[in-house]
Amino acid sequence: MTEQSKSNNHGGARPGAGRKTKYEKTVVMRVPEKYQEAIKALISHLDNTAYIDSHYLKGEISDPVFLRSLDDNAQNITFSTQPLLKK
Repeated sequence: MTEQSKSNNHGGARPGAGRKTKYEKTVVMRVPEKYQEAIKALISHLDNTAYIDSHYLKGEISDPVFLRSLDDNAQNITFSTQPLLKK
């Protein structure tokens, strides 16, 4: 098959093609590599606690994530999600 006999309507980029995100809108952001796991843990925690409401008064605390600060200090980070109680 020669290059001329191939049709031009197969392959290549197409509008709307590709994996769709489960989030409304995303952005690309540069972060220090050592914070990558903590950011992934935060996103996971927020996804897992998306439906916390007034029935969960204590909320939810994530498992600790170990990281080193930019000054190389050891830290354990936890995330806490609590319902917003309406008055």
